Amino acid sequence: MKLTALLMVKDEEDRLVGALRSVAFASETVVVDTGSSDGTRELARERGARVEQVSWQGYAETRNAALSLAANDWVLFLDADERVSPELAAEIERILHSGAAESGFLLPRLSYLNGRPVRHGVWVPDYKLRLARRSAGFRCEGGRVHEVLTVEGAVGRLSHPLVHHPYRNVSDVVRKAAIYARLAALDRYERGERAGFGRLMVRPALEFLKCYLLRLGFLDGTVGVEVAALHSFSYFLRAAYLLELDLERKGRGAPVEAKGGLPA
Repeated sequence: MKLTALLMVKDEEDRLVGALRSVAFASETVVVDTGSSDGTRELARERGARVEQVSWQGYAETRNAALSLAANDWVLFLDADERVSPELAAEIERILHSGAAESGFLLPRLSYLNGRPVRHGVWVPDYKLRLARRSAGFRCEGGRVHEVLTVEGAVGRLSHPLVHHPYRNVSDVVRKAAIYARLAALDRYERGERAGFGRLMVRPALEFLKCYLLRLGFLDGTVGVEVAALHSFSYFLRAAYLLELDLERKGRGAPVEAKGGLPA
């Protein structure tokens, strides 16, 4: 069966080559660009990918628009910060050649932080539905952030890792944490959630302990501390944004966006 490798990107010139190399086994590679200002599109064409441009409509809507551009039924969805390991590539090829009956497959994602693998804590396990059939309703659902890919029918699990390098540097960590926390706060605010002292101070501390102690993050050494701190920080930011939204509603803060999201 033929496979389309699909990547949705924006300003990923520095990371795109590795992602494209890792899906060289696919019959078709489509890079869906949401408004890059660097050389992302040109680089993708040089590497043999078909490049399509899609306007940003939010994470879920834009992913669905990207899915509609695939020529093949089987689609492997990949981000520019992810790499299909050689073992995973071979596993996918075996499945497709055997005529899999499943509608889709969960891939075990292994994340790295500062070049070190994260094997414990709240980032593990991290199974993502990334390989599925469009004819089985492969689609994206969700709010402004933390969207979920879903499919109708049986879903299997693969055993080899999808390698994930989510952050370029500390600045990238802070930037992404702020974006995701703000979008998550907007979703929660519209559902009626509010933040007080507990959400702002107590919950982040509990989340640190959960990640570092209960989920055995300490076994990863220094990187375990970093992941727990980042996890805790994201909860603090989300609570802070909820408070800001409440102040804005009461006319005591700067106006904030009510709809949509920011591109990745």
